[in-house]
Amino acid sequence: MKAIWRGSITFGLVSIPVKLYNARVSREISFHMLHSSDGGRIRFKKVCEKCGKEVSKNEIVKGYEISKNEYVILTDEDLEKLPLRSAKEVRVLQFFDPSELSVIYYGSMYYVSPDKGGVKAYTLLRKAMEDTGSMGLGKLTMRGKEYLVGLRAFGDGILLAQLYYVDEIRSPYEVPNWGAKEEYSEEELELAKQLVLAMKKPLRLEEYRNEYYEALMQLIEAKLAGHEVKVTEEVETAKSLVEALKESLEAVK
Repeated sequence: MKAIWRGSITFGLVSIPVKLYNARVSREISFHMLHSSDGGRIRFKKVCEKCGKEVSKNEIVKGYEISKNEYVILTDEDLEKLPLRSAKEVRVLQFFDPSELSVIYYGSMYYVSPDKGGVKAYTLLRKAMEDTGSMGLGKLTMRGKEYLVGLRAFGDGILLAQLYYVDEIRSPYEVPNWGAKEEYSEEELELAKQLVLAMKKPLRLEEYRNEYYEALMQLIEAKLAGHEVKVTEEVETAKSLVEALKESLEAVK
């Protein structure tokens, strides 16, 4: 398994050499775009709109537009000179109670693994966070962006969560009909609560599969075998809210 970042975690004067690994395994199926008439691959070329020539990767630089057609040019060397401690170090800025952090701020998850010479301090940090019920907040620069990150004990190790800044989260009140309400009867509410309680059980995520992925693989295999693929859709008749709740409750029972 390849590490995606290597550096250190520091809290106080303690420094722990670590590596980061993706916690998520992609189950997405990628497709190539083909020309429908002859099956040839469709390629996207990087072309300069000024001279019309195709350019290679090492000829491309980043430009920040300051006015129409005027840019400040930034090279990779310029970006490497940015004075950011978070490029090589996750410095814990504070510890806090995980319940204080809303789920909306969580992004990608990474496993933190101790690097050579860091096992004891790593073990100590994990145990200290676990025993105090605490989570660490720090910063990490990766892939051209400085992220807020959260560190917490997870199983036998430490999990790092990429977090969003407050100004990166859109207010829900910008969403049409957010918080819209409509009157409901006591019977409807009671049936809804009964249905929720009837469906409530201990969470076991391993019971759930990616059915779209499985169906897509079956479709690909069927196409490969030359079989005809047929899709049928069930048409349901419209029901009132009370009827739907009652039928759902009976089905669960």
